[in-house]
Order: sequence, then structure tokens, then C-alpha cells
Amino acid sequence: MVDKVYAVGGTVIQDNLDRINEFAEAFPDEQIAVVTGAGKLNRYQTSVEGNNGKKDLIGIKATRLHAQTLLTAMEEAYPEVPERPVDVQKAAASGQNVVMGGLVPGYSTDAVAATIAELLDAELCIATTVDGVYTDDPEENKDAERFEEMTVEELLDITSGSNEPGIYSVVDEAAVRIIERSKIETKIFKASKENISNPAEAKGTDIIH
Repeated sequence: MVDKVYAVGGTVIQDNLDRINEFAEAFPDEQIAVVTGAGKLNRYQTSVEGNNGKKDLIGIKATRLHAQTLLTAMEEAYPEVPERPVDVQKAAASGQNVVMGGLVPGYSTDAVAATIAELLDAELCIATTVDGVYTDDPEENKDAERFEEMTVEELLDITSGSNEPGIYSVVDEAAVRIIERSKIETKIFKASKENISNPAEAKGTDIIH
């Protein structure tokens, strides 16, 4: 049974490529699912003009490259990257860890991770490059304050309108809508090995219902 679904930013995977085996070992010793993002590979997606659906297909391929890399580094992982929800259920039934990327155009991997958490009745752990949700961009504003917890409604106020392909905030609106409708237990935190190993103790932002 999958207990936790991790949304891991593509930038996190890229930043850990030189130690990907060590990074893969950081995940807890329980069955999990991991959904990886595109990260800096989204420049392929944003470099072209025109149809957003076609641009999203480029991004999905990038997310699956990261997923294939991570699952190869894992000892107990289902050997294929699921591409449909039914494939996710089949992979989860194997008792192995599930590692995947995007599924369909129009959905960020945060939204995919929220969907998988909903499908598998699991917790959602959003592991990103910052340690939670802030009042402003902490890299640009040193006075920005981190929320230790916030309601889904407050998070929706921050994320509304952030669904442009390849450009997402800490978590996007579509993901938050899914978190809201199924009251998914969710935490947003920085993707260090320590935090991934024990998200309950990680400094971050808990989303309350």
C-alpha cells in the first residue's frame, strides 16, 4: 500500500544527478510513489510558440526522463514509468515503489502527484527548492515570511492563475483544487535528503482543511 506520494521538482533531480543513488536511498523504507517534474528542461517547452498542448507533450517527456533516471537508481522500484492512471494502479499493486512523470497535457506534475495521492488514498509530500510557502519570493525578498501552516483557501488565493505551461509557482492551482476536493494531507518542504526521509519532521508548510 502506498503511504506517501512525493512530488519532486525536476530541478531537484538535476541538482542531485551526481549523487542520484544516494538521493534515491533517502526515501523512507515504505512503499511510495514519486512524481518528478521537468525542472530546467522546461526551456525546451517554453522555447517554442504556439499550441500549448503540444508544448505540454514536450514537458511530459522531460518529466519521464527524470522519472526513469530516479527509478533506475532505486533498488525497490517498479521497472516501468506509468503513463496512465491504470498503469499507476498496476504498478502500486506490485508492492514496489512507483516513479513517474506527467500524464496528460494541461496538468503540472504537482497536479499529477495530487491526483495519484487521491487515487491511492495517500499523503502528499511536495518536495521543492524552497522550504515551504512564503508571503513573497524568499530569494528576492529577505523579509518574506514562511507559513508553518495555511488553509487550502489561503493557498488557492496565492496560486490562482498559475497554469501557464512550464511556468509554475511552488504548487499550482490545479493541484490545490485536487487537494481541496479530497482533503489530502499535504506538506510542502525543501527537498533535502533528511526531509525526504522524514517529512513529518521537516520544516515546511502544512496545508490544513
